[in-house]
Amino acid sequence: MEVTNWIKIDEKPLEPGDSFSPSAITESKDIPGEIRMFRGTTKLAYGIEEIAKAVCYPEARMKWVERMAEDILIAGNPDEGKWLSYEAYDLAWPVSNRDYVFEQTLEKSLHQQKNRTIIKVTSIEHPDYPVKSNLVRGVLPTCVFTLDEVSEKETHLEVMVQVDPGGSIPGFIKNIIQKGWSLKTMRALNNYMKNH
Repeated sequence: MEVTNWIKIDEKPLEPGDSFSPSAITESKDIPGEIRMFRGTTKLAYGIEEIAKAVCYPEARMKWVERMAEDILIAGNPDEGKWLSYEAYDLAWPVSNRDYVFEQTLEKSLHQQKNRTIIKVTSIEHPDYPVKSNLVRGVLPTCVFTLDEVSEKETHLEVMVQVDPGGSIPGFIKNIIQKGWSLKTMRALNNYMKNH
């Protein structure tokens, strides 16, 4: 993927109102005929392992992911590096509640002699979790959290998402809704880390 396609949306402090806070940069990229991709980058003052647990474990995610109502581990677990999960979200009226079935992977490697952890999330279908009549099934083609070690107590975070929340919402509205995802996600994760 060519980085040159990314267009900067905004740059704000990770912690609102704190002039010493690291910057949180958000960008978007148009993909022909598809839902736009969004990306955010910042630095978190926590170690790579701690952050990975907050991103992966259902009990942690329930505490910081916005509007999440359920996060069920279907099979596998983050410690094995691959797992399946079901997630449901309570959205604000008049938007219908959504659910997703995901395959998630966690890979550790070295990048420029430092630790790197990549967590990938993508939609799948699962026989035990069919589409429900009272929920709209969303589709997540791409969601990637890239954690790069800066030091033992500092991690560079990149979040990238392309999500189709499904339903009858027009494409341009979906893109507007998702525009704030990166910043909200980085701030919510940072807030969780600060308080747990």
